Amino acid sequence: MVNCLLAGIPVAFDNRFDELEALCRGYETDLPPAFRISVSAAELEEERKQQPGEFSDGYLETVCCYRKAAMALLDRDAFVLHASVVALDGEGYGFLAPSGVGKTTQTRLWQQHFGQRLRVINGDKPLIRMESGGFRADGTPWQGKENLGCNASVPLKTLFLLNRSDTPGAAPAGQEQVVERLFRQLLLPREPERMVRLLNLADRLVSTVLFYELNCDMTETSVLCAYQAAKGGASK
Repeated sequence: MVNCLLAGIPVAFDNRFDELEALCRGYETDLPPAFRISVSAAELEEERKQQPGEFSDGYLETVCCYRKAAMALLDRDAFVLHASVVALDGEGYGFLAPSGVGKTTQTRLWQQHFGQRLRVINGDKPLIRMESGGFRADGTPWQGKENLGCNASVPLKTLFLLNRSDTPGAAPAGQEQVVERLFRQLLLPREPERMVRLLNLADRLVSTVLFYELNCDMTETSVLCAYQAAKGGASK
């Protein structure tokens, strides 16, 4: 069994394989769990059908565990966002884009530019949770293939919608564009009640967090454009 803290909530995993224990190292907690997660043999086989390539049962269990935990965490106002989130001077900045567009590249460029001032909260699938007055981004053990992240939490200030471009620039994103792009990056539940809850959380996120469209290249000019736009933007 692994008992770890996700978005401030203790979650117990009744795992059968060692991979989950190794993955969650550094996120353990002694707090009594709010709920328990287990994965059946049938669920592992269903996951295997969805995953291209050959993967061990242990790896598939880690994937299933996070998905099931994410659905349960929705009931506590937290959800998974396919994004990379960094913390800079106590504020969170996130990059949203489909796989391969440049989330990791931008994250690396911000690391290069800001150095020790910056921490990567999660490079792939952070948990976003609503709190009084706004949202926080929380690191989790599930950090993507680059393994970028840490066990930390930061108030979420700005989300950037990434577009590849030879001419870097940042501008406020329109609400219709924000909604369309945001929902492509959400882990959607099957249960109607949880879908309604996620829609309400997403609506609150759109009205609370600053969204910018970022045309980015592979240079630090993109970093400066993004950061200057976010610092100059008015709070919602």
